[in-house]
Formats: sequence, structure tokens, C-alpha cells
Amino acid sequence: MRVFLLGLFFFTFAKAFGQKPADLANPLVATAKPRFDFFAAASLPYGMVALSPDTHHGDLWNAGYRHNDEYIFNFSHIHNTQTAGIPVMPVVGPCKALQGLEATKCKLNHQGEVAKPGYHKLLLPDYGITAELTSSQRAGFHCYTFPATKEAHIIMDLTAALGPVKMLKGYAKKISNTEIEGYSVNAPTFRRKKNCTVYFYAKFSKPFDKINFWKAADLDPEKKVLVNGNLTDDPKAGAYASYNNLKQGEQIMMQVGISFVSMENAKMNLNKEITDWDFEGAVVKAKQAWNDYLGRIEVSGGTKKQQVKFYTDLMHTAIGRRISEDVNGAYTDNTGPAPVVRYIPLNAKGVPSYHFLDADGLWGSQWNLNILWSMVYPEYGNDLASTFLSYYKNMGLLGRTSWGGQECYVMVGDQTVPLLSALLQTGRATFDKELAFKGAYKNAFPGGTRDRAGYEAGPTPEGGGIDWYLKYGYVPIEIKDRGDGYNRGGASMTLEYAYQDWCIANMASTLNKKEYCPEFMQRAGYWKNIFDASKGYIRPKDTLGNWLTNFEPVGTKKGTNHATPGFIESNASIYSYYVPQDVKGLIQAMGGNDAFVNRLNADFESGVNKGFAAEHGEHYAARVDYDNQPGCHMGHLFSHAGAPWLTQYWVRQVKEATFGDTTATTGYRGDEDQGQMGALSTLMAVGLFDVQGLVDVNPTLEITSPIFDKITFKLPGKKQFVIQTSSPAGKDNTYIQSVELNGKSWNSFEFPFKEFAGGGSMKIKLGSEPNKAWGSKPIFKDGKENLVK
Repeated sequence: MRVFLLGLFFFTFAKAFGQKPADLANPLVATAKPRFDFFAAASLPYGMVALSPDTHHGDLWNAGYRHNDEYIFNFSHIHNTQTAGIPVMPVVGPCKALQGLEATKCKLNHQGEVAKPGYHKLLLPDYGITAELTSSQRAGFHCYTFPATKEAHIIMDLTAALGPVKMLKGYAKKISNTEIEGYSVNAPTFRRKKNCTVYFYAKFSKPFDKINFWKAADLDPEKKVLVNGNLTDDPKAGAYASYNNLKQGEQIMMQVGISFVSMENAKMNLNKEITDWDFEGAVVKAKQAWNDYLGRIEVSGGTKKQQVKFYTDLMHTAIGRRISEDVNGAYTDNTGPAPVVRYIPLNAKGVPSYHFLDADGLWGSQWNLNILWSMVYPEYGNDLASTFLSYYKNMGLLGRTSWGGQECYVMVGDQTVPLLSALLQTGRATFDKELAFKGAYKNAFPGGTRDRAGYEAGPTPEGGGIDWYLKYGYVPIEIKDRGDGYNRGGASMTLEYAYQDWCIANMASTLNKKEYCPEFMQRAGYWKNIFDASKGYIRPKDTLGNWLTNFEPVGTKKGTNHATPGFIESNASIYSYYVPQDVKGLIQAMGGNDAFVNRLNADFESGVNKGFAAEHGEHYAARVDYDNQPGCHMGHLFSHAGAPWLTQYWVRQVKEATFGDTTATTGYRGDEDQGQMGALSTLMAVGLFDVQGLVDVNPTLEITSPIFDKITFKLPGKKQFVIQTSSPAGKDNTYIQSVELNGKSWNSFEFPFKEFAGGGSMKIKLGSEPNKAWGSKPIFKDGKENLVK
């Protein structure tokens, strides 16, 4: 009965009060072939725990909960890019736990499945069990409704491989007839070079009749044997709680606190966050947390499908990076020779003053998350900035990745700098600005993070080529043979370093450190050193200054890491547009506005039949590729060349073709990389963007065509910015006809960010034909002319 009532809760609430954002978001979108960290229903925004079913293990790119798989193997609590842990599986009948996850799997049945932010319900048909899941920030909450059965078991296979992670060992100990505690040690991966331990404390709503522990057999380590005692500590470790003679409909609930610090902290986290066995109450709290997050942007109008996709996209921005500190601020710093427990200061409310995040890098986030964080969610951007600044304090380098308390050097360059600069220029920064500049400055020279190519963690890194960048004014093609990292594409590195140098120059200007500006502004122009005017493309050079021979702007055969020579996961055709710091200079180098627009338009025409996205692994062959980060700004470049109506057209086409669907099969054409594509799709839907990533001094937002009738942004300081659109009924609404900003006519495609952040309104009249007289000139960012008539 309780299960039925909880299911009714979602239906009646939505019917009686109108659908809230958490009712509209659909975690099942695009779950046919996701990353391990992609799916999250029973979780909170940025929560440590992401409690969900696993239907496939053994990979990062195609693992976790896959909608079309045949079986469920377990429910596990940690689903991060390189950390995983604590699987649970309820069964009935004779227990086969010692035979592994394969022996206790259950058919995946979508009948009656409910997946909403904060709640997931599934029937396990092979066992007649209904499984319901929710969570707090640091604890999972399970509710299992059993059939009548002589024996039932709840299994925790602590050394089973989960997603991309294998386990070195596990430990579990009985505390009482309703409690156990323990841990799983994540083995190193190619990306995360050191161990990472996930600790747990679990309690059950009903005393178990028996608790069983197992370990590896002494004579055959691949086999498992039961342990006579109350604990296990072994490379093949696990436990299962057994119950006898359960009645039809009897429920057993389980709560599991998680910590990356200790078992004591796992217990503390659970007891602080979940104080009773009120499962329905926990679901309501989780749903409210999601409505608070998603509700910061309220939309009306558009189609139901568009609203569902919008809030699904927005949900994804809050599940790609997860807190890893405990309620007392403790976190594990694993950057040195041995793990060290450190503490984040508590604020006046007694909670950590920022979150230390388990987070992938920020490669390309200047065109998605950085913008959205600066606009609406600055505390989350500041959490990540403070996390990476903690690395600077702990290991002497401003971080660019955080997995298991370790810097893992994902991708290349200093990807954190654009985030720091965006928060600084928009007035959103709460981190230590002086420390941020010191870290950014150090990373821009030998001895900093730009020494390192992707995942290059050794003591003598060379693959980043920052010394060559400073010597030659570019990173030469020979970098592919230098160092032992990945992603060693010299032309791509040059372009990314030059943009990051511009970010540092602007940070220096804003922080009144103008003596640093000339050097970094000069370096920001290094893109010109590898622009081949005879070809009209960025083209790799060698150490002697010779152009790469057999040059192909678009690859015809697969290169290293999905790229053509000299590039990273892309090609010259796409990377030639990667000059956000000098768009006007790039346009002139490509022949001026008309030539630039014609070329870019032809690129987009070529992507129509491909959904504007390359197949994963074929990035070298595309001219437009919204499956990957390097080209996520391309549709917005038309505005800078005097053709904003083409930005309006192509951004709308990409939004619908690439990010518009809501099925389990599609919704993101490629890699939804920890919320980046969700954030980009969100920005396309609301019609705001910035090619420069909001890092310019006095930044601006660019205007495109929203897909909704009304959008209300709830901003810091209890301010609001409201966008309202109007268009002829039943007609296409792709093109902007006119704009009013705070009641006055506005005739530029961009407007000052401070106008947005201060609260106000914008009215946009849309139509089916382009108005080429609107928006064709940029705003002067020095404030001398703002184009208000």
C-alpha cells in the first residue's frame, strides 16, 4: 500500500498544483548508451551519493544504468567518472552471493518504473521485489518490498568491479543486528593513478536473522568462502544480511552513509542527514531540493517536450560533479605520498563554507557550464574554483581535475582559468582572488600544469609543451612524440593556451595587476602564428617553422585520439574557429564578414544530415560537431560577422536536431560530458550565450531566439531577470524582429552582463522571416555607446 501511495504522490501533486520542474525532468533520457556517471535519479544536486541500478560494468563510456539492457546486477551508491562503490542487491531464495553479480542478477523490467529527480522505483520480477530508492547528500535510502518468502537476503559485494573501477579489497564488520560498517578500496585506473577508498555505514530497519561475511578461499583465491565471525577483510570481500519467513508486502529499509574519509564519518554523515525511517518524507525532501535547484529558471510556453528536455538538461548540470567532503568539512587530500585528511572551514550555519568536489576537468566549459554558473548558479562554480584552489594550497598547482582527492591532469592546458576569470569578471567570485591569480600565473609557465598533456602524472612531464609554446610562439607538431601523456596536439594546445592567456590578462586587469597584461595579451595573439593565410585554416607547424605536409582540414582517415594530426579530438576545420579572444581578428584573417559567413554557413549545411554531430570517435571527419567541446560555440559566430539572423537559425536547428529529443535512445547526440551539453542546450533554449565565455572585462551576453514564451531567472540577491517573447500564432518563431531591454529598444545582438545580473526584463518579438536590420552591430564594451535608442 505504501508503494502505491508514493506513486500516487507524484501524479496527484502534479495534477493538483501544476507540474513542478522535478516533475518534468526525465532522468531516463538518453540512457541507452550512457557514461557510468550519466544517470542519476535517486540523488540530490551535486550530492555525494548517486544511488542507481547498474546494468553493465567494465567501462566508463558505456556502463552504469543502460535502459535497453536485459539485467540489473546491483544498486550502487557512487557513480563518478573514476570512483565507484558500495553495491547492494536484494534477492529471495537460496543466496548465490558468493558466485558474484552475474549469479544474483535480475531481469530489467520497465513496467511500473518511476524515475524522477530524487526518486527511483523498479520491480525486480525474478524476485517479486519492489525496489525504491532516494537519498540525502551523503546517504542512500533503500526501501525493498518483499513477497512472502522463506528466505530473503540483502547482498553487499564490496569487491565487485563497478563501471570503470576494479576493487583491490573490501572490509565489513557487524556492529549490531541492524548495523554494519566497512569500505571498498578502488584500484588505480589509467586516469586516477592512486587508490581511493569509499567508506560506508549501513543500518537496517529490521534486525537481520543472520549476517554472513565472505572472503577469498585460501587454496583458490578466485573462489569465495563464508567467514566464521563478524567481519571480513580481503581482496574478495562481502556480506549479506539474511531474513527468514517474510510476509507478503513486508518492507525492509536500508540506509547507507558514505564517506571518503572514514567509517566514523560515514556514520556521522548518515545520522546528520537522515534521522528517521520516513522514506516518503525523504523523497519529499529530495524532490524539494531538486525543485529549488531547477526552479531557479522558470519557463512557460513552448511544447511539453521542450519543457521536459529543458529541465532534463538543467538536471544534468547538477549531477556531473559531486561533493566529496563530509558534514564536518573533512576531505581526503591524496596529492602527496600518503593520504591526508584536511578540513574545509565551517560557516556560521555550521556547514562547510564550500564543497570539495569529485570532478572531471573543465575542457571546453567556457561555452556551457561557466556561463550558466556565472548567470544563475555562482555558488557551484565557486565550489569548483575553490576545489581547484585547494589543490594549489595542497600540492602547489592550481588543479584541473579532482578524482578521489587526486589531481589526474585530464585533457590539456589550464582549464580552470576560464572559470576563475568568468566568475571574477561577472562579479560572482567568492574565492581567494589573489591566490587564484598566483595559481593561474604559475600554471602558465614551465613548472605549472601546462607542462602536462592528458593524464601525464609522472615526475618529469614534457607532453604539455609550454616551454615550446614560449620558445616558438606555438606548440609544434613534434609534441606528439614528447612526454607520455595523451591529447598531444600542438595546434589545439596553441589555441587553447592563447585563449587561457587572454583570460589571465583580463584577470590581471581586473585585479589591478596591469603590469602582467602586455605579456599575456601578446601570448593571446599566438594563434596567428599557426594560421596559414594561403589555406585559410589553422595549420600545425614543426619546430623549424615548416607547415605540416599532407594537410587535411577535415580528416579522411582516423587519426590518433579521434583527431587529425596536430589536433585534439577534432580537426583544423573546427579548431580554426577556436579564437574567442579575437573573433574580429579571425574574421578578417578568413577574408572578412561575407567570406566568413559563407564559409561558416557551408559548414553548417554540411552537418544537417548528420544532426550537427560526429559519431563518437569520428570527430576528425566533421565540419560541425556538437558531440564534442571544441566547436560548441560555432553557431553563435555568425552574429560577430554581422549576420545574427543566421545564428538564430542555426542555433535553433542544432537545439532541435542535436539536443531536442526526450527518448531513452536520444537526447544528446554524443558524450554528455558531466553536464556540459546539458548546459549548452539550456543556454540555447533560453537564447543567451557568450562566445568569449564571460571572461572579457565588462562581459556581455549574446541574444538568440528563446524557445519559450516566458523565462524567469531567479538570481543571487533575490533579483530576477525575465525574458518574454511574442510571435504570430501558428507560425515559425525562429527569427528576432525586435528587442526591448528594460523598456527601451535594443538593437545589438549583445548586452552587458551587469544588466542581466542587476535584474530587469527583456521583450523579444519573434517571427518567421529574418530581420537583417536588427542586431548586426556589436555593443561597444567600453560603455561609450550602448545602442539604446
